[in-house]
Amino acid sequence: MFIGNSPVLQVMLEALRVTELRLLLSKMGKSKSGLKKDLMKRVVDLLHNECNPELLSAVRELHKLRKVSKDARRSSKPSPVEIISMPACVLPENPQSPISVCTEPQMIKLPFYQTLDTILPPTPLVPMYEGAMQNSDFLFHLSASQQAQIQNSKTSQSGLTSIQVVLRICYSESIGVEEDQYPPHICVSVNHANCPVECTYSSNKLGTEPSRPCRPIDLTPNLYLTFTNRFSVLWGNFGKSYTVAVYLVRVVPSQDLLDQLRSTAVEQQELCRQRVSEKLRSDPENEISTTGLQVSLICPLAKMRMTVPCRARGCAHLQCFDASFYLQMNERKPRWTCPVCHRYAPFDELLIDSLLCGVLESCGEDVEEIEYLSDSSWRAVRHDKSDKNKETVQHQQIKHKVNCNPMGSVIVDLTQFSSDDEDFHKEETVSTHLEDKSVHFRKCGIVKTTKPKKPKKTGPKLLTKL
Repeated sequence: MFIGNSPVLQVMLEALRVTELRLLLSKMGKSKSGLKKDLMKRVVDLLHNECNPELLSAVRELHKLRKVSKDARRSSKPSPVEIISMPACVLPENPQSPISVCTEPQMIKLPFYQTLDTILPPTPLVPMYEGAMQNSDFLFHLSASQQAQIQNSKTSQSGLTSIQVVLRICYSESIGVEEDQYPPHICVSVNHANCPVECTYSSNKLGTEPSRPCRPIDLTPNLYLTFTNRFSVLWGNFGKSYTVAVYLVRVVPSQDLLDQLRSTAVEQQELCRQRVSEKLRSDPENEISTTGLQVSLICPLAKMRMTVPCRARGCAHLQCFDASFYLQMNERKPRWTCPVCHRYAPFDELLIDSLLCGVLESCGEDVEEIEYLSDSSWRAVRHDKSDKNKETVQHQQIKHKVNCNPMGSVIVDLTQFSSDDEDFHKEETVSTHLEDKSVHFRKCGIVKTTKPKKPKKTGPKLLTKL
């Protein structure tokens, strides 16, 4: 029986959150990108291809934990941590390691924020009043060690400190790792001082959540180092549950992440050559064989020559993008999307292509594209620009030159179009007044003119010199 068509399975998958589907796919070694319907289809296809009862059991256990988590929140009793044993086909790297699924939400690791300490553990936002808008207050006190780290932190040119106390918010109903998500109409204040929250809304509809990505909220400027701190979260209650947590973090600049990539995430040249050989490997069923693959040295993001070429582990293409610019872009707005195939490409999955790094060092600065050959070598691709230059010159020769006169008139020069050398010194000027502008046409040879308009009685006569 084909389990992928089971209505019960479809109901179970629809009840799971996106993060839970991504958890399954990540353990299967499959792509986690796409909408929820794409993730569900990917899981169903795997179930159909594997036909493994243990894999189906894992989906059922996730669905069961989902229901247990909801029941525990309704009864205000914490549910225990449960272990799901996944089949060997799901865990190719370490088949005997189980998945630990905890009903308490675990926030996703952020590359630009290194967590140093937990100040306020994950705490749910509990509605206290009737109505949509709710206000939740929280208290915390900094320890002596936390105070010292904040006082000794460095301040950047933009005014931000390297050590910060940040507020993070995510969904409460998730199992596993959850991304940051603000509730609707969020407003945060620290010690009765408003705290800026950077968020955008896709619509003005009541109850709309801010669009992702939602960054951690910096509480540091308004904190008391030696006294008890109070922060309030004004939020909209529209049927979803949220959890807040406060952490002491160190802000990691993009240059530090780039240095980390260079030291720990460089793919060996032999593996890079093997990747190229697999792309060039001829298919016996295909009559057309590939003898070379062209790769651009221009970053698809920066539109400039790459300095540190990289791509994600899950990417199947050879084309790279510049790691430095990619990290700077995600530092401003953390999307973590591959600019080539548009798949999810987080920092932990990035790899520097050492083979392409050697190519960039050995070829000239004017080379913008190379071609990998079947013998694992490469050659520079230089496009002939002579044809383009000829077309440009011809286009300029037939293009009217339009210049602006300081007197406000527009002069259209047509002298370049004359092929008669004898008439080169003969010039005719036809002046025509159009409203408040004067247009002069200059041309060699004889000009045919239309009948001029009758001049006004008070104005000067229109003269045409032949």
